[in-house]
Amino acid sequence: MPRLNPALPAIPKTYPVQGYRHFLTPLRKLIFDYDAESPSQQGVRSFIKKPLINLARENPDVEFVVRRLKRGKAAVLRGHYVNGRDKVICVNKLEMDGVSNKVNLLLNSSGAKIKPLKNLTLEAAPASESARGVWSALHDQTKAGQGYGI
Repeated sequence: MPRLNPALPAIPKTYPVQGYRHFLTPLRKLIFDYDAESPSQQGVRSFIKKPLINLARENPDVEFVVRRLKRGKAAVLRGHYVNGRDKVICVNKLEMDGVSNKVNLLLNSSGAKIKPLKNLTLEAAPASESARGVWSALHDQTKAGQGYGI
């Protein structure tokens, strides 16, 4: 059976529309706090030298700040979000790949408070009915000496 190749002009093209291509991340500012001389923070220093520059070019809507700490302080990533919250992650003793994973975690996060799903209770709205309907004493039938019967 011969193979059919579509003609190039027949392939539909899409053109970008202004406003539809640009996505603003909820992260507004990402701060790298590190000690320049600590041997346990080599991964942070190596991330700042090369991958951080490319990351800043890919995310122009996020402000990247690099600050040196006093000697003896742990390396920390701080993410400040649009909703006013911030997340702090310790990246001390992590390799460059681990620091990159934590940076991507902050970039992809919404900044909302993390809620545990294990003990989460779902509440119904006050005006909503229960699964068996609304209880009323007028709907029940009383039996002699046995109380209400459903």
